[in-house]
Amino acid sequence: MENVSLGDFVAVFYEEFLALYGDEEMAAVAAAGAINELMAVGAEEEIPSEEPVV
Repeated sequence: MENVSLGDFVAVFYEEFLALYGDEEMAAVAAAGAINELMAVGAEEEIPSEEPVV
C-alpha cells in the first residue's frame, strides 16, 4: 500500500473540482471544503463519546 499525504488528497480534489467548475478559485474553495468535511467525519469516528454507556 502506498503512503498518501494530505497534500496528495488536496491536489487530487483540486484537480477534480477544477475540471468540474473550470474556475481556480471555486476549485480551491470546493477542495478545501471537501477535505475539511472528510477530516471532521474522521475525527468524529475516532474520538470516543464522553457520555456514559448505559
